[in-house]
Amino acid sequence: MSIAGAMCGKEWTALRLGVAMSRFPHEPFGYGWYQVCHGDSLAKGEVRPFRAFGHDFVLWRSAMGAPSLLDAHCPHLGAHLGHGGRVDGERLRCPFHGWTFDGAGACVAVPYSPDAPLDRRRVVSWPVAQQGGILFAWWHPRGEAPRFELVRLDEPARGEWSRYRRHRWSVASVWQELQENLVDSAHFRYLHGVQSLPAVERFEADGPVLEIKMSQDFMTPRGVQPGFIATRLAGPYVASVRFSIGSLAEIRFVTAVTPIEREGVSLELSFSARLGGIDSPDMSLALIDEVIRQVDQDVVIWNNKVHWPQPMLAPGDGSIMRFRRWTEQFSALGD
Repeated sequence: MSIAGAMCGKEWTALRLGVAMSRFPHEPFGYGWYQVCHGDSLAKGEVRPFRAFGHDFVLWRSAMGAPSLLDAHCPHLGAHLGHGGRVDGERLRCPFHGWTFDGAGACVAVPYSPDAPLDRRRVVSWPVAQQGGILFAWWHPRGEAPRFELVRLDEPARGEWSRYRRHRWSVASVWQELQENLVDSAHFRYLHGVQSLPAVERFEADGPVLEIKMSQDFMTPRGVQPGFIATRLAGPYVASVRFSIGSLAEIRFVTAVTPIEREGVSLELSFSARLGGIDSPDMSLALIDEVIRQVDQDVVIWNNKVHWPQPMLAPGDGSIMRFRRWTEQFSALGD
């Protein structure tokens, strides 16, 4: 081996050791809209602690049904509003001393001190929006207002679709690694065992929206059938996916990645299956099971892989570097 070759080898080994110590050298939290919970899981008058982005929040729904997400700790003496806090009409009352806040985080009452000035006694409130039965919130590390609107997700038409399942995983990774799977065409063949390598037919970015479509052949009980996976990312954390295999099966689902800690995320898929207009509704339900099985396989990889900033790619690897460039817009570093 030449001296130059030996030096390259040492540098490569040092790089690998350095990345192994910190599996993900990039920023773990990008700004954007993310899934908090399903709307039907948060009852009127309910208060609960919620954690995301290494940050503590309190999530609550008023008596009239308005959802709110506030920083967790009371500005008075630091009680966590999500542990013992109570809804009082359209307000949230601290369990420690009864200080009361509205949905915008403003303190509206100090019950034992009616003359106390209230203008600076507030809790940070985070923008929330509900769409397609899912409650979303906005995150920015410096608390800045939303830089883009919550992009509308494709929703199944009512009547011919029915929601069948929600499935959640906890993953020891960062959001970029999970979302990168959407454009990693080769792994579908070698990890998941699909019939052929997918062909990337579309990769179109428009600001915070990214449209991806892959086509491939699938082996089914009725032989090889053409199919496709069409994905619409609405910011870094939320995507709507349409998965179709010929006329045999079609499902749609929302995939939501929510960062919890620096190297820990929640992944939840919310499925709908078409009931009419295909040969066999049961095939669509089986396709949901297959997607869950494949994600189980992905989780093993995600839990143990590292991120190479400059991977040794080969033809057929998909649009990985284009995807990474798209994700850079959600970083608050250098703003």
